[in-house]
Amino acid sequence: MTAKNPARPEQSNDNPQPPTENRSLGPVTPSTVLSFLFNRIDDLDADELRFLSGAAECASHMAYALADTVSNVGCLINADYTPGKIRAGNFEIPGNVSSLLFVVADQIRVISELAQIGSDANFLLNDKGERHV
Repeated sequence: MTAKNPARPEQSNDNPQPPTENRSLGPVTPSTVLSFLFNRIDDLDADELRFLSGAAECASHMAYALADTVSNVGCLINADYTPGKIRAGNFEIPGNVSSLLFVVADQIRVISELAQIGSDANFLLNDKGERHV
């Protein structure tokens, strides 16, 4: 009986990379997942690059919406500290403020990664002689 070659390279004994359980790829966040996937796509055709180039516009819309949301939260907090008004108690607990800021930071990272993906896709399109439509 002959041994079959493994279907996946990571199952091979001559694989130079350490087993997956020994490698740390860092924390799983939306931005690291986007970066991980985009960095592993080498041979994209023009249609796929055009699709990914739309990520820059998506990032722009997300940034605008996030700015609007953060501004509105600022108004809520400001209203709580206006003398003579009934206080709603928005973000009086320090943990609430830090939780909000962590979410905002994650959103900014995603926006940044989307903008980079869109920019890289546009660059690759131009490099292949395609135009962004």
